[in-house]
Amino acid sequence: MEKSTRRKFLAGASVASLGVLSGLPTLSAENQANKVSSVAQGSRPTRVFRSKRDLMMEVLDMSHTPNYIPAGFFMHFGVQAEAAVNAHLDYFHGTGMDFVKIQFDEQGLQKNEQIKTPGDWAKIPILSEKWFEPSLFLLKSIIKKAKSEAMIFQTLYSPYQMAKQIVPWDVLVAHVKENPEAVCRGMENITLSIMNFVYAAVKLGVDGFYTCTQGGETNRIADQTLFNRTIKNYDMILYKEVSQLVTFNILHICDYDGSYEGFTTRFQDYPGQVVNVPLFADNQPLSLSKASKIFNRPVMGGLDRHGILTIGSQDQIKQATMEVLKDAPSNFILGADCTVDRKIPIENLKTAINTAHEFRR
Repeated sequence: MEKSTRRKFLAGASVASLGVLSGLPTLSAENQANKVSSVAQGSRPTRVFRSKRDLMMEVLDMSHTPNYIPAGFFMHFGVQAEAAVNAHLDYFHGTGMDFVKIQFDEQGLQKNEQIKTPGDWAKIPILSEKWFEPSLFLLKSIIKKAKSEAMIFQTLYSPYQMAKQIVPWDVLVAHVKENPEAVCRGMENITLSIMNFVYAAVKLGVDGFYTCTQGGETNRIADQTLFNRTIKNYDMILYKEVSQLVTFNILHICDYDGSYEGFTTRFQDYPGQVVNVPLFADNQPLSLSKASKIFNRPVMGGLDRHGILTIGSQDQIKQATMEVLKDAPSNFILGADCTVDRKIPIENLKTAINTAHEFRR
């Protein structure tokens, strides 16, 4: 795969800005035959083993209701290098979740005091694959140790999320509102940098990406025309490319910084085989069933990262999880609306995950 270039970027930008086609294709489960079957007439039914990978793939097949609900929760571990490898693997094994999701905490873009005006965004450089070596070390190590057990998803921050590492978010938003076209010059280069990381991750054998979006909150860039030009356009360029490279991506609509209005028109056409949704949108609760109808694909979430999952007893967590599962659509992954606190007891997460696993048994 070739290094990203500005010429290639601009060639694809006009197409990507149109959005993606509705009606994303569904993927057949890898192992639909792995259900209870008889080896021979008159023999006792035999349950064929299905791996965590098989069970995740079954979620994508919208033509049937899987008899198993996968689950997973995420946290920032606060460590790097080999310690981060061990933290991810210990967490995966300790919770019993169904896939490995790698945080993008190894490195970030440095604050840049030269960015004082919208025109200064043209100074943002395009980063090569080599710059991402710490993150790629983490990914390569986890692929080597865990890919035989489960699917490996790499977190991918959006160009907007990376841009607000360079300057405070309020400065970025002010620059966008003052001169959006000037800021877009920097967003292009950030997008190309992330693409270089994506290509390297695919070469290493990542199964998919956990693709994040922010910036359209009511307290950020709420105007949809401005949002489409300066944020969504680059999200779509990046995530459409990702969707061509791997077949299983989870879109995360992050409401950590605020809530969204115009939710459906803002996000409905974003790529991603599964959508990890917030609990609220357009000033009202967003149920998983409603979200599934909006996106016409499997959804993920259901539990409040700050609620019972964090402070409840094991019985309370089980009950809260049961309520989510009862109202969830057929094709669904249990999770939270965003990352959980690092101090949350692992037993709390295990209880929620085990409840999901047993719900349809």
